[in-house]
Amino acid sequence: MKIKKLISLLTAMVLATSLFTSNSFAYFNGIDTHKSGGITYILDKNVQYGSVSILNSATVYDIPNIQKVEIPEKVTFDGVEYIVTGIKLEGYNFVTAGSRTTEKNKYTKVEEIVLPKTIYNIEEFTDFPSLTKMNIPENAIIGREYVYSGDYTLLYNNEGFYDLSHISYFDLCPKLTLSVDTDSPYYSYKNDLLLSKDGKKVYMSFNHNTDITIPDGIEEIENYGGFGFYHIKSVRLPDTLKILGANLRSVTKITLPDGLEEIGWDAFYKSKLSEIIIPDSVKKIGGNAFSYSDIKSIRFSKNLTAIDIRTFKNCKRLKSMTISANIKNVGWASFRNCKGLKKVKILSSNVKIEHRAFDGCTNLKSVTVKDAKLLVASAFNNCRRLSKI
Repeated sequence: MKIKKLISLLTAMVLATSLFTSNSFAYFNGIDTHKSGGITYILDKNVQYGSVSILNSATVYDIPNIQKVEIPEKVTFDGVEYIVTGIKLEGYNFVTAGSRTTEKNKYTKVEEIVLPKTIYNIEEFTDFPSLTKMNIPENAIIGREYVYSGDYTLLYNNEGFYDLSHISYFDLCPKLTLSVDTDSPYYSYKNDLLLSKDGKKVYMSFNHNTDITIPDGIEEIENYGGFGFYHIKSVRLPDTLKILGANLRSVTKITLPDGLEEIGWDAFYKSKLSEIIIPDSVKKIGGNAFSYSDIKSIRFSKNLTAIDIRTFKNCKRLKSMTISANIKNVGWASFRNCKGLKKVKILSSNVKIEHRAFDGCTNLKSVTVKDAKLLVASAFNNCRRLSKI
């Protein structure tokens, strides 16, 4: 009896699903969507973009796989007109065949996307291998932060930008060149770089060359940002640069300018960089900054006081490390699985070595430290060859 009930229940679920998805209205991952003209939308009520209130708002959720896609300004559903204000596109599906699940690209044919002037938010946008052209309308902001309370409420900070990194936006769009509305209060576009309006901050690179120069006057390069940073092999940084984000995973050699103050999260994540000199002006290095890279040697700056979490995780070519006297904290998993690391010298007399800082450094034999009292007990887990500190 229980088996029959289970079969009946499953049959009912399948029928319900087919009814839901057979018409223009569907339910995707808990999101109400509506399809019109080959484009699928998320419909929403009472959305706030800065000081602008939209009573009926639509966000583009899926588009047809055709050469040129033109997004309309408005769409009507059940007699109600919705203004198209957002775009949320991930260019892949998960396809399951047997026990194996793989990603399959959805938008292989899309070469151009035309966005209407009503767009306020580009929430997600990745994986368009053939896309060459797309415009950024006047009011559009790339990146979204929201609180769900029956509808989506957008949060702006005092400058009009979201307090959210542009991380991974326009990733895997290797042919894309943007155009930006000249009246945009947020962005400018120069030398294939998406910049802040004042031209001091680089958000993304769309330069398809492997050797580039960041212009003078730039003070910050944000983490990740477009496809461009991934394939750069050589980059010249300006003396004005204060914060280096990006993800320069293909660089093999770089000179950091004097005056640089911060190396951001993931700045050289998975990079082919083997050695680097950190200028004495650097006060902060973000987590994962060199993790999984080919780094073999590094000289820390005098003003650096902490090594962040996972900064050198899985740097398997790193053989020795001197932690300078000014460094007071070695973060969680900061050297985890550095299997080539054999020798560590800690010059500081009151440094704190956090949980799993050197976990999995299986060839580590020698650790010299002035004050072992501040070591967290698990800092050297799985260091099989280390017999004494």
